[in-house]
Amino acid sequence: MARTLRSKPALQLLNRILNSPVPVLHRSTRPIETLAFEEVKTSPEKPHSFTAFVLHGLLGSGRNWRSFSRFLLSSLPSDWRMVLVDLRNHGNSAELEGLNPPHDMVNAAKDLADLVKSQGWACPDVVIGHSMGGKVALQFADSCARGEFGQLIQLPKQNSCGYWILSLEKWIVKTVMEK
Repeated sequence: MARTLRSKPALQLLNRILNSPVPVLHRSTRPIETLAFEEVKTSPEKPHSFTAFVLHGLLGSGRNWRSFSRFLLSSLPSDWRMVLVDLRNHGNSAELEGLNPPHDMVNAAKDLADLVKSQGWACPDVVIGHSMGGKVALQFADSCARGEFGQLIQLPKQNSCGYWILSLEKWIVKTVMEK
């Protein structure tokens, strides 16, 4: 190897690679990247008026909730969309740079706020979370209530009954019994 590097053509090639303006091993220079996500809508052409974030549990990813989201959308008006979020270090967000430690609920909730801001979206109307995603959803609501994300990110709206948490179990049982 050393003899090869001492040869003039090999040394020229090495110098060209090391001094090239286009790096051979590319690393992102963006300070932060937003979370990966997938949108699920009943009609891709129709604009949405309402948004629900769906957050997976530990060791999961947003795609685990596609079927559930499609099922839920089938019983909602067509102007709803579901945003299946891959939380930090999960799914397609696992390879992103800029999601620095500590990897806790506070930073996971901030990642959601950064996603909303970077996409220019309004705050979601509903945040659904399973297991770890539920903890992130609660932290997101708490941080919104404290104004930690600024004026652009507000608490999700309450319905007329004032409930924050919909009992999904009761909804599923009711929906299944009606069909």
